[in-house]
Amino acid sequence: MSNKFGIANNELLKIRARDKNCVYCHKEMIYPFIRNKQRDCATIEHLNFDGPFYLKDGLQIKDIVMCCGSCNSSRGIKKLFDWFKTKYCTDKNINENTVATPVKEYLKRKKYTV
Repeated sequence: MSNKFGIANNELLKIRARDKNCVYCHKEMIYPFIRNKQRDCATIEHLNFDGPFYLKDGLQIKDIVMCCGSCNSSRGIKKLFDWFKTKYCTDKNINENTVATPVKEYLKRKKYTV
């Protein structure tokens, strides 16, 4: 069984176990989703916006992390380094040096300097 992104439940459980805190702002996230607390709820984050987005077409589990609803909403479809330059990130000290290890590893794979 998988979700709408094609992520198998067992893989999603591994990601959730790894990313208990937001990979960007590091706050503890709520799971499962609670409607009036969506800013603090865990959301699926696709690090790679170059697509394709479904696993069967090339999205790798290593390119998926969990982040809070606030960070996910703020990032939208911006590339990571563009998002790091926004007021949201500068106010919260979110950058290539402060993000969680899975994001740093992604940036290294994409040949960005961390």
